[in-house]
Amino acid sequence: MKIKISEQELKRKSESLKSLIDDIIDDKIRLPKNALVTDSESTLSIITRKRLELIHAINLYQPNSVQELADITHRPKQSVDRDLKILERFEVVRLEKEGRTVFPIVIRDVIVLSLGDSKPKKRESLLAEVYVENININKLMIGATQ
Repeated sequence: MKIKISEQELKRKSESLKSLIDDIIDDKIRLPKNALVTDSESTLSIITRKRLELIHAINLYQPNSVQELADITHRPKQSVDRDLKILERFEVVRLEKEGRTVFPIVIRDVIVLSLGDSKPKKRESLLAEVYVENININKLMIGATQ
């Protein structure tokens, strides 16, 4: 699915993402060094339920090959391979090669999704929703400061 974005909309999204990245650089938002920061449009092209299942299976089982991952997830090897290449292109996983065998490694712990382009009014109100293992970290952080 391709989405056409106007130049003005692309500029707005770029400025929003730049603002989020500036806040991360200025330590207003603390993230692990291996976090992936992205906008909602890009996230929709990266993350699907099947790809999340692959990420989970890689972390849980540490498969020794793409075929083993396909067997674990009960999916065709070609589909798993295609999804892994997409995740690799967006630097969510790395595909290591040992001889003729390729195996996946998850290299991101956190994916940060930019949701808006307005500056937060409070330090606790972040410009992004941060999830780790399906837990909304924003709510935990805000709850801890109140």
